[in-house]
Amino acid sequence: MNAMQPRTVALVASLTLGAGWVLGGRFGPGAGQAPAGGVVSPGPRPLGVEQAMPSRAFTDRLHRKLEHLPAPPRATRNPFVFGALRPQVAGARGTPAAASAPDESSAADVPPAPPGPAFRLSGMAASQQGDAVEYTAIISDGAGLHFVKRGAPLPGGYTVADVQETTVTLRDASGGERTLRLR
Repeated sequence: MNAMQPRTVALVASLTLGAGWVLGGRFGPGAGQAPAGGVVSPGPRPLGVEQAMPSRAFTDRLHRKLEHLPAPPRATRNPFVFGALRPQVAGARGTPAAASAPDESSAADVPPAPPGPAFRLSGMAASQQGDAVEYTAIISDGAGLHFVKRGAPLPGGYTVADVQETTVTLRDASGGERTLRLR
């Protein structure tokens, strides 16, 4: 007796399985029953569901869900716009309207603006000069870093009056002093 080739065995097995699958769907359990609600979807079904649900039931359920959608969130700000100008209201004759004077209650709530540039003490460096220690302050003004010692000028008319281990004293042109502390 001749032994069959493995290729032939695989072909016969796949044809037998395919024919069983096709005939099982046509003549299997529930094959002759038509749903009462409409056309049966020929597509895949969820696991555990023996019979396909009519497509009309899915459509009705979807419409019910869509009726009760929550409102989309409203954007309160645009994170991609920095420092956008507010539109000015034009007064008579096309000139910009004069800004209204703030009332006294709102003026008391607003803190006064700091004079001059906003300096911040970012760091300190120390060097040994014989028996004394000389400190160099690293000051940031938002535009750059300044490495300064006592007597050095800074932007905005300031000079460094004193440099200590954790503080720097700045003096403005009018003689007023500000002390910056290391954080």
